[in-house]
Amino acid sequence: MAFEKFGRLFGTSSILVLAMVAQSALAQDASGTPASRTAAAQSTTPNAQEASVGVDAAAPVQGTPAESGTIDDDIIVTGVRASLASAQSIKRNATQIVDSIVAEDIGKLPDNTVADALQRVTGVQVTRGAGEAGTVLIRGLPNVATVLNGREAFTGVTRGFALQDIPAELIAGVDVYKTSTPDLIEGGVAGLIDVRLRRPFDFVGSQIAASGRAVYSDQSKKWGYIGSGLVSQRWDTGIGEMGLLLAASYNKRQYQDQTAFDFVSSGSPVATPDTVGGLYTSGDRRRTALNASFQWRPSPDVEFYADGVFTRYDNQIAVDFFIGLPKAGTLTSVTPNASYPILADSSSTANAFTLTSKQAFRNRTDNYQGVVGGKWTLGQAVFNTEVTYNYSEVPNRNAILDTSFNVPRFDVDYDVGGTPRVTLTGADLTNPGIYTIRTLFDNNGLDTSEQIAWRNDLTIKPDSTVIETLKIGTRYTHRNVESQATASIPLAFPTAAGAPLASIPGFATLSPGGLVKGALGIDRFITADTDFLLNNTDQIRTLFGRPTGARAYEPNLAFFNREDTYAFYGQLGYHFDLGSMPLDGVAGARVVNTVEQLNGNNVSSKQNYLNVLPSINARLGLTEKLFLRAAAGKTVTRPEFAALNPLITLVPSGNTGTQQYIGTGSGGNPNLQPIKSTAYDASLEWYVARSTSLTAAGFYRDLSGYIQTYSQPEQFGGSYLVSRPRNAGNGYLAGAEVAYQQFFDFLPGALSGFGVQLNGTYMDGKTDDPINGGKQRIVNVSHWAYNTVAIYEKYGISARLAYNWRSSYVDSYNSGGVQASTILADPVSRLDFSGSYSPTSWLTLTFDATNILDDVYQDRFRGKNSVTGVYYDTPRDTRTYDRTIQIGARVKF
Repeated sequence: MAFEKFGRLFGTSSILVLAMVAQSALAQDASGTPASRTAAAQSTTPNAQEASVGVDAAAPVQGTPAESGTIDDDIIVTGVRASLASAQSIKRNATQIVDSIVAEDIGKLPDNTVADALQRVTGVQVTRGAGEAGTVLIRGLPNVATVLNGREAFTGVTRGFALQDIPAELIAGVDVYKTSTPDLIEGGVAGLIDVRLRRPFDFVGSQIAASGRAVYSDQSKKWGYIGSGLVSQRWDTGIGEMGLLLAASYNKRQYQDQTAFDFVSSGSPVATPDTVGGLYTSGDRRRTALNASFQWRPSPDVEFYADGVFTRYDNQIAVDFFIGLPKAGTLTSVTPNASYPILADSSSTANAFTLTSKQAFRNRTDNYQGVVGGKWTLGQAVFNTEVTYNYSEVPNRNAILDTSFNVPRFDVDYDVGGTPRVTLTGADLTNPGIYTIRTLFDNNGLDTSEQIAWRNDLTIKPDSTVIETLKIGTRYTHRNVESQATASIPLAFPTAAGAPLASIPGFATLSPGGLVKGALGIDRFITADTDFLLNNTDQIRTLFGRPTGARAYEPNLAFFNREDTYAFYGQLGYHFDLGSMPLDGVAGARVVNTVEQLNGNNVSSKQNYLNVLPSINARLGLTEKLFLRAAAGKTVTRPEFAALNPLITLVPSGNTGTQQYIGTGSGGNPNLQPIKSTAYDASLEWYVARSTSLTAAGFYRDLSGYIQTYSQPEQFGGSYLVSRPRNAGNGYLAGAEVAYQQFFDFLPGALSGFGVQLNGTYMDGKTDDPINGGKQRIVNVSHWAYNTVAIYEKYGISARLAYNWRSSYVDSYNSGGVQASTILADPVSRLDFSGSYSPTSWLTLTFDATNILDDVYQDRFRGKNSVTGVYYDTPRDTRTYDRTIQIGARVKF
């Protein structure tokens, strides 16, 4: 308890502004950075950092003021501190407004994936689930372009790739571009994230490294592990210098999320939730990543390279549901809510029909990327060309079995500290004999996507005192997307009496226990066994009178998309003096034409649109250590392919859905238009010393056609509540960021190893409401977010205590029901620790702990009902996540 209080005090007392690891686009050097990289060098590995001792780690770009001797050049540092100093220097010299993380930073934090690591960056937030960070938000928006080594990559039919699929052990750095230049790939209203993997010319010579960690998760009560290895070598041969790098990572993690829920309320004169209950989500997840890179420099002016990346995600997921149905029986009493009399505060049900359900999933993704390219230096000109091939395959299947039993008495208090409290009388939930097989869902799907991209870039350095570089380029892409799936339609048991679950040997299993720390009042209960359900599905199909074998894909759900893009850009880098102050930057425009052809079952749509995207970035050196930046530009983000799907899936409500509608539905919108934005950014950056900086930034995004998902009643032989993505008209996102980092060298002795990073962000975003009119908050945008990180590094010891917090945000709109239609998440926080000790130069021992405070996520139905306009504030979800402890070691030779 004392530690918990300390942790919360540590986090909240640092409510200033937060720290971050800032670093970014560095001028390309002769090391042969891929053509698709625009401003960041690859030399951000530990060897390169240590080789830069005594000088700025980043080379000046396009008119950087002379800086020799200005940043404490006599201080020699290595390790995480050198990484942060390099980060600061790279941010200082960047063309754009950009923040970054280098590999040492990620290795020193308790972060297993890129998505986990990015939560420390100024202006970046994440959503959590499945034992890790999932969606990455830049300034609250999920509309982020993601590239791998500067090249477009994707997972399945999405626009970007799952950042959590990239293990932290394999990366050289991650750049978060908050402003754009014409040579960056279009897309990303919020920004662009570039994940940089290692390459052989990053290292001075040979490199061998390996790491291993064991991970214990407290809710799943299971151990997992992470292992990685890297081998890199450079050779001088008779035909030039060559380098080869091979790296691999394997991650096995068993996690568990727990949730208690109140569903939407319906009925009269007092509305009760249609369902109330909880679930355990247990996953056995495995990730494999392979990275290979070859570089050949036959002469100082010529380089060829080939890169390959493979990632695989495997996850068997077991979801154990307890589902109470207050209205599926005789409601003997209903107590109205004191504040909202139309809603129930508690209820009692006699002879209550109650469900449990096992949802079993086997999900997999396979992603491949291959690249070949070359770079030629011809006097004052540099020409790059490369071809990229991407292929992604996402097969998945799931089997869901609902079982039922009757409870003599079912009592619910719908709000006990934001969580429902259930009391059952007269039923033993651990007795398999009371459960009856009721309903089967049997589904599978396959998404595939293939792309060829060809890019060319020509950079010229003219003989001019003002124009430092001229750059032009082209990019062509051809992508085919296919998606097929079965419809999620419930299959009722052939007889009304059902069949006893216990009648099938080995089919019944006991759920995990301790649901949301006991708050729901439900502990362990019986569901179907996950392995039995997935491995013996034919036996279950026969039981339901269905043919054996996987169900055929539903033609009405299939869609096939072809997309071709043609892009051209031109930009110039300039540098001149305003009096005694140097001004430099990049200005230009990107022009891209997009041709979309979408086909489904007897439906099709075609779009052809042209976007002109001008931008300008400028940096003014007020002093040698103080810089003022400004940027403006236009961006465009194309709709997700699945969002364009013209087809719809309808699912009857049955016993578990809302009784306000006969069913729910979801579908796409072939009329979606790209999201357009005009962006304005400014920052003031003070680089006090080599590892000390204070920066502040402001931003404004004028949004047009922002896409959000809304639910609305639609008629399909009855009223269904159907969710579709829609262009929400006009909107904006505005805010400010502040960041500070420092090591306290002036303190005596061991105290001089202390440092701190602080960063904070304020955001406000609103857009048109296409359903009800007026303005509404943009989903996922918290008004406030901050990070505080305490650092210690000295005598071979490296430690970080990192606290992350974000204020409440809108989860979704138009949920249906009598209660409020908006779901609003409460503030979210997290405290993580990372520590290591290096007894020798080649060995590091590590200890990490995550989610130390065991924080609980809660959200509520809060706001006005979309139909009546009446305000309500009632609970929805309570969720708890794993705390983890990790022990491991790293070696490097």
